[in-house]
Parts: sequence; structure tokens; C-alpha cells
Amino acid sequence: MPATRRAIVAVTNDLATDNRVDRTCGVLEDLGHAVELVGRVLPQSPPVERSYATRRFRLWFRKGALFYAAYNVRLFLHLLVHRVQLIVANDLDTLPACFLAARLKGAKLVYDTHEFYTEVPELVRRPFVRRIWLGFERWIFPRLRS
Repeated sequence: MPATRRAIVAVTNDLATDNRVDRTCGVLEDLGHAVELVGRVLPQSPPVERSYATRRFRLWFRKGALFYAAYNVRLFLHLLVHRVQLIVANDLDTLPACFLAARLKGAKLVYDTHEFYTEVPELVRRPFVRRIWLGFERWIFPRLRS
């Protein structure tokens, strides 16, 4: 019997409220992957019960640059120490850690986004922050394989 393929799906939001990602994880399970969904937990977060494994990071920061930096560092370390054949980065805010870990581990990387992240209103009104995310896009996108 072949070894189970392991997939880790990364999001920056609270796992309890993301139905789109829940459907993605369900499809991966149906395809035979052992799935782990990684996100964050907030003080008011409800418990999460899923058919697949979940991991919720407690972070010191809840928003802004320090949140994204802390989350990506934690995610990168988590990905490095776990066996994984498939990494799914949901949106640009998880892509830096997922991209680096996939490269180092030789795992396949899927980038799943439902919007142009750098065009969301929260970033359009903040040109400096938007340029940082555009920098990640310019660095990573040409290196992604289709």
C-alpha cells in the first residue's frame, strides 16, 4: 500500500469561518491526501471540528506587518519540520513561507487566490504596504511553475 500523501493548506484567517478553504481541504481528502489546515486562533475563536487535522497558531500580533512576519516565520518553521508533499498557499499573505518551504523540501506548491491581493481596497489606500506585497509578487510569481 503506498504511503499517504500529505498536504498542508495555509491561511492567515481563523479556520472556523472559511468555507472556501474547507471545500479545498475536502477535495484534497477525497483525492487521498492526509490534510492539515494551518491558520491562526484569536481569543474569541470558536472551536473547529473538521474531518482533517487543523493547527492554529497563537500569535502576539493580530494585524499589520508584525502579524504577517510572525505568521510567515511560524508557518515556514511548521512546514520545515513536517513531512509534506503538497503545500497550498491561500492568498499572497501565506505565499512567502509556502514558497520557500516548498523549494527547500521539494514539495509541490499550489497558489490559490480568489482576488488580486495587491488590488484589495485595504492595500490600494496604503501605497507603501502595497509596494511590499507587490515586491513579493515580483519575486515569487516568475519562479512559480504551472
